[in-house]
Amino acid sequence: MSSREQLITWLNDAYAMESALEEVLERHAKDAEDHPEVHARIMRHIDETREQAETVRGCIDALGGSVSGAKSAFASFFGSMQGMANKPAGDTLVKNGLADFAAEHFEIASYKALIQAARSLGEEEIARKLTGILRQEEDMAAFLEEKLPDAVSETLAHA
Repeated sequence: MSSREQLITWLNDAYAMESALEEVLERHAKDAEDHPEVHARIMRHIDETREQAETVRGCIDALGGSVSGAKSAFASFFGSMQGMANKPAGDTLVKNGLADFAAEHFEIASYKALIQAARSLGEEEIARKLTGILRQEEDMAAFLEEKLPDAVSETLAHA
């Protein structure tokens, strides 16, 4: 496999990751309907996630690749996180927050690696597009980090 083909493979993993996360975020938005600020931010991130998937698809196309229909290990990972975090319980918001926080940091690490790979291959435009996605993931992680203590305190107060 060439370096270019490896990058395309990794971008396909990122595409599958974004697609899997969209489904998870939709469930988490529904769970957060009683928390308007959190609900609104998750809804915004769902839109960002859709745009991110399309951006990644464009990067794959630009490299002469095609989007794979196969689920990646990333998609399976996020699917298993969804099953773990979405059991009906009084602590759903906390569990969803933990899962989402972990997912955002996994995405941050993934996009940092993809940016490095793109730059190593001289694909500066792809690196620029992926950097935009990275910033959105970092923003969402910061939001979750800010809101998680409140979710924990609220859950404990109602226990």
